[in-house]
Amino acid sequence: MASDRIMMGLDIGSSWTRAVIGSVNKEGTLMVDALCEKQTEGVRSGSIVNIEQTLRTINSVISDAELQAGCEIHSAILGVGGDHIQGLQSTGVVGINSKEQEIKREDIYRSLDVARARELPQDREFLHTLVQDFQVDSRTGIKDPIDMLGHRLESRVLLVTGSSSICQNQRKCVQKAGLQVQRMMLQTVADCEVVLSLEEKEMGTILINIGYGTTNMIAYSQGSPIYTGGVAFGGDSITSDLAYILNKPKQIAEQIKCESGSCYVPSVPSSDMILIPQVGGMPSIRMPRKSLSEIIEPRMAEIFTLLAMELEKVEHQGSFGGGVVLVGGGSLLSGVTELAGEIFKLPARIGFPEALPGLDRSYINPKYTTVLGLLKSEAKKVASSSSSSAKGDREKHSFGGKIKGFFGKLF
Repeated sequence: MASDRIMMGLDIGSSWTRAVIGSVNKEGTLMVDALCEKQTEGVRSGSIVNIEQTLRTINSVISDAELQAGCEIHSAILGVGGDHIQGLQSTGVVGINSKEQEIKREDIYRSLDVARARELPQDREFLHTLVQDFQVDSRTGIKDPIDMLGHRLESRVLLVTGSSSICQNQRKCVQKAGLQVQRMMLQTVADCEVVLSLEEKEMGTILINIGYGTTNMIAYSQGSPIYTGGVAFGGDSITSDLAYILNKPKQIAEQIKCESGSCYVPSVPSSDMILIPQVGGMPSIRMPRKSLSEIIEPRMAEIFTLLAMELEKVEHQGSFGGGVVLVGGGSLLSGVTELAGEIFKLPARIGFPEALPGLDRSYINPKYTTVLGLLKSEAKKVASSSSSSAKGDREKHSFGGKIKGFFGKLF
């Protein structure tokens, strides 16, 4: 492993903080070396509210991961999400000045610079420039304009922005833990790296990450990202509802939700009964499971409805043939696919991360999609860069070589 490129993905969630360490060898093969998690302290609804508590959590999970991997890490790719994330549609238009009117990589860079030339409020910062497609003169829907002939190049992009204060607090915590933030990556973009195929993006797919403090969504249509955002509700909102209505501590409410909860009332038989633990040594009481679901369903339906309403505001062509894909810890709640399918009027399924080399099968779980996606995204960049260098001039002048690394970073 000494000659391999070592990297870390770090996901600071409202409930769990997860770190994964992996390595990429000279052949571009990714190997997962360690994956560790600790319960988060000091984070609420995706935002850090106590830096010292969060720092202790980060230090603990990083130390465990380094010990398990047998190496020391100096930088990390940091996941970011929450209701502060916004996606802005933008376009950049440039003229092709070369004598041959042939579009080069530099022309694409210029068009992207124009698309990014938007003034943001002081409390916002750019996180991603997600390319949707290009237009060359009157030809639309072009994914790769390099080497095409034309006079005018227009790029359509989705600019992803986030709250500067939230992002800066996360960077500060990671830096105080002794790591450099290599880059920040949208959590749902990371999810897509290990859950969605190119075909699913082309068909049109909505991916929703149901976390503990927030729920985030990204939507693809015809292979292009058309929406990204989130709401400040998640699994914790359901637990709080249960704790209030049942008059129980949140710890007991969380246990009841995980063991017996369902967010789709029609799927729960009327005859099902559950035991509700009591505090102070009192005997447990029996309760219809359907009554429990009637508490949970409205909150989960509210989350999906808010996201569906936001998506309806986006003008897009094509359908979502890939349906809805649910990831995150909240996706494991019983009945969640049925409810999502009913609200979005699309087929819904649970998304599981791909089985990466070295990854224990117990981690092939929707809870780990973000942290694994952070690692795979960086590994793809490293492998692409190494491959381009190794193949030399022959590939540099080939069509595939010109676009492989460039468009791998943009789409």
